[in-house]
Amino acid sequence: MFKKLQNFRKIALFLTAVMAISMCAGAQNYWYVQGQYTFSPPEPQGTFEMGFEERANVTVDGIEYTEIVSWWPGVYGPVEEGVYRTEGNQVYFRPWLAYRDVYGEEVLLYDYDLEEGDFFLEDDEHPMKVESVSTIIDENGVERKKIEFSFLTLPGESEYWIEGVGSSRGFLNVGRYTPGEDGEIFHLLCFHHDWNVIYINPVYNQCDEDFISESTLENSFEVFPNPANEVINILNNNDMAVSNIEVIDMFGRVVLCVEGNNEINISELPQGEYLVKITAGESVITKKLLINR
Repeated sequence: MFKKLQNFRKIALFLTAVMAISMCAGAQNYWYVQGQYTFSPPEPQGTFEMGFEERANVTVDGIEYTEIVSWWPGVYGPVEEGVYRTEGNQVYFRPWLAYRDVYGEEVLLYDYDLEEGDFFLEDDEHPMKVESVSTIIDENGVERKKIEFSFLTLPGESEYWIEGVGSSRGFLNVGRYTPGEDGEIFHLLCFHHDWNVIYINPVYNQCDEDFISESTLENSFEVFPNPANEVINILNNNDMAVSNIEVIDMFGRVVLCVEGNNEINISELPQGEYLVKITAGESVITKKLLINR
């Protein structure tokens, strides 16, 4: 299962083509991540931004979880990654599989009871070994456990966890020790709880407030009903000026385009999975839609 986490970028790109019903809820936790990408030569060629954000609480197989989505500003978002839960000092994750309410097997994402000399992902291709356990003081003066890892098969590669925050690579990027297919390497910049800064990576000492505030735009709009069959309505919660709305199929083709209309007739579209792209000023909000008859 952790192969999927290690191929996070590939999964995220795939999920943009599949649908889920959006649920609007105030975010509680937010992880802001900066990445470096390199193609050729191997030196970093640029950076990109992304984030993880909590959403609604859901019940899966009788167990309560919290939804988590990812954001890629200027590209797409939100992308529903899955659900997670905390039990004691362990955090468990179930990836979202193409359709809402369909999840993969639960995996152990974090174990904050680990001590020096312990192993994590022992059955993985690149198991992690705890090299040290220490304590840090977060931005609010709270002590948090810090666990530093090495990778047994990758000399020089490392990762650390901050208790209650997650991995130095980003919340769902546990074990992201090597670049992805496009050379991405992730670095957690900061962690927010209820929009208050809890942790800032001392190596970067920055937290992009403009990027974080962008994610709140998604909550300004709702698409309903969803799934739909004849008509969809766009609920504009903040009365933002909408210039146009596009409906895009899973092949990236614009199949409908309307100007500032809150009601859209989709009766002539075949059933399937779509994106609804809402342009409001300089902001673009993407929602997911399933047409089902």
